[in-house]
Amino acid sequence: ATTRAGLVSAPLRARFGIVHRLEFYRPEELTLIVQRSARLLNVSIDQAGAEEIARRSRGTPRVANRLLR
Repeated sequence: ATTRAGLVSAPLRARFGIVHRLEFYRPEELTLIVQRSARLLNVSIDQAGAEEIARRSRGTPRVANRLLR
């Protein structure tokens, strides 16, 4: 399994009509995600902490949530 289209054979790639690329989340969006996750986990976090986690999460909520825990 892969998420890189170049590693999939051309015949298999040709079976799919649409290729869609998703963008990474912006730090502002990730800050909101971190704050929401903190509320759900009953974790106290200030704005600066949420922004730092968002900055270090490489645009991915999964990484941000792992850093929060």
